Amino acid sequence: MQCCQQLNELGGDSHFSSGKKENIMTLLLKNMWRSVLSGRSLNSSLRSRSFTSDMTEMSLSQSPDVVMTSIKTALSAADVLHAVQTNLAVMNHKHMLQAFRCLFNLQRACKIPGEIDHLVKDPTFGVLCQNFKKQARALDVNEAIEATKVLTYLKVPADSVVVQTMLQLIKTNINMISLRQIMFMDFLLTRFDTKNHLVDALKLALPLAFQIHLPIEIDNQDLSLLRDMLSYACSHDLPERCINNIVTGLLLHDQAIDAQIAKSIIWSLCQANCTEQLYPTRVQLLHICYDILTQRLNQLTYDEVLSTVARIKGRILEKHPEYYHEQLMDAVAQYMVKNKVNFEKSLLVARILSRTAHTNLGLVEYLCNLAASNSATLATCRTNILLGFINCLSNNNYEPEQMQWKEIQRQISKNPVLDGKNNALPWAKICLELASLGHYEDKLLTKVFSKTYFDDFHIRDTNMLDYLQLLTLHEAVRTFYSDKYGLPTEVLEKAKSIYPAHALTDQLEDHLAQGLGGAQYVVRNVLLPNGFVADCLICLQNGYPVQMPICSGDLKVPIGYLNLPAGSIVVCVMNFAPSCFSMNSNRLRGTFRLVLDILEKQGYATVPININEWLSAPPHERTQYLIREVGYKCGEIGLKLSTCSS
Repeated sequence: MQCCQQLNELGGDSHFSSGKKENIMTLLLKNMWRSVLSGRSLNSSLRSRSFTSDMTEMSLSQSPDVVMTSIKTALSAADVLHAVQTNLAVMNHKHMLQAFRCLFNLQRACKIPGEIDHLVKDPTFGVLCQNFKKQARALDVNEAIEATKVLTYLKVPADSVVVQTMLQLIKTNINMISLRQIMFMDFLLTRFDTKNHLVDALKLALPLAFQIHLPIEIDNQDLSLLRDMLSYACSHDLPERCINNIVTGLLLHDQAIDAQIAKSIIWSLCQANCTEQLYPTRVQLLHICYDILTQRLNQLTYDEVLSTVARIKGRILEKHPEYYHEQLMDAVAQYMVKNKVNFEKSLLVARILSRTAHTNLGLVEYLCNLAASNSATLATCRTNILLGFINCLSNNNYEPEQMQWKEIQRQISKNPVLDGKNNALPWAKICLELASLGHYEDKLLTKVFSKTYFDDFHIRDTNMLDYLQLLTLHEAVRTFYSDKYGLPTEVLEKAKSIYPAHALTDQLEDHLAQGLGGAQYVVRNVLLPNGFVADCLICLQNGYPVQMPICSGDLKVPIGYLNLPAGSIVVCVMNFAPSCFSMNSNRLRGTFRLVLDILEKQGYATVPININEWLSAPPHERTQYLIREVGYKCGEIGLKLSTCSS
């Protein structure tokens, strides 16, 4: 009777239907039995907290979730927070997660006015975080990851209690998350501004979990997943077997890779070791993607093209030639021209190509046309633009058409940068590059050859390159322009004394000797009066080689020691490293070609040799290669080479 009486008190007809009464009766009986077993009175049991909680859950489960609806239909952050404040007492973890989700969507849609900090500092938001943290035990790991995503986007600090709780939950269940979730969590961790021990611990744990999950979860049919996994594996320096497994999967899709995926794979492999002898499959995948991008480069934005070629440049400069791809570099240059990209953006790409020693005269010509068509392009541009343009022309060994070049020279001369007094700028290098283009700027030459410049030069941390640039500039100015400029005696002598003898010159000497008929016809490391060193020197008279003293060792031999006969032709065979030439042609860079021009003007015949190209020839062809090059030079000056070899 007591049960029925309390039942009537709890739920009369005005509040509950008969069905609901039956359910409440069931709950009441269950609670009564709990009381009997625990020795408590029925009255206290009826008033117990657990019974009230059971009734609340039953009521929520059997009626529409009004709380969830009110949160989902909120149109502003204020509405969401009002719904939270109103219903906090009956909200479970799903309601709270939905509240965070709504705030995230509003923020992403730019519907939260003012700074996001104002929302995070709102007292109701703080209460929401506190209560969500209390219900953390009810969350599964997927919900914890979603909550971390939302909290991160809302810029809740990493050291806040609610974020720490989520991260701890993820760390505890790290073996239960998938590869995609591992990669996503790693991305989220990078968004935290402050350092935190739990964030650091997860950053260490996630790559280890990735390695464990990879053999189990890798899906060679999912191209996008393979792409993302390669990016993660390469950026986290995972073991070689991980990267190789992913690369093998990607090679199965060589026909399905589009421009965006090819770009992503190239970016990833630019972070890995792709040495061909060690990792042939990586190089194979890299060049497949290069070929795809070459054909579909127009599907990328300018920024994507720029980023791609910049990453490739970085690897090439680290002495990894397998990253070079001539067709892709040409396609990048053509992209600028075809899409009529503006001067500064095109110049940035041209400078990158120039750094990789790739020559594309079409792009350089396009830049010159843009510069000459607007009288202010170079006359008013920033320092880095002006110097970059000069460097680009010099490295490509390109001199524009005469009238166009006059306009470009006029603009260069008018730029106020050249009037500056900033000695931190590489003025000697700038003058040398201009000299390689045949342009001599008096105000710059006055600056570089001034006492003030050399006073500063002596206290600077100078190196061999500084001295070699000054020596070459000194000779170029005095040979082609004016003898009123010159280096101080002590600087000139120091520059001459450190002019280097190049590696592998002894091999050149041996093969030339074989071709000419004996060691007496070739001398290596000959010091010329101007301070330059002829790597191998041959003397010809009436087309025949002249005998000279045989000099052994690596010491420099002054040319006066050789007692060359009057009226003879002196041929300087110059040993140039591959970096002195463009990668896609045998075209010398401007400042190195200037060395040849100086020697030619001073009466020497010069034969430039790309030492790597020569060494790549079969051994039995190397002697003939050199004799043929010397013969071509003799033909240019109207001389027929005759050798003394049998």
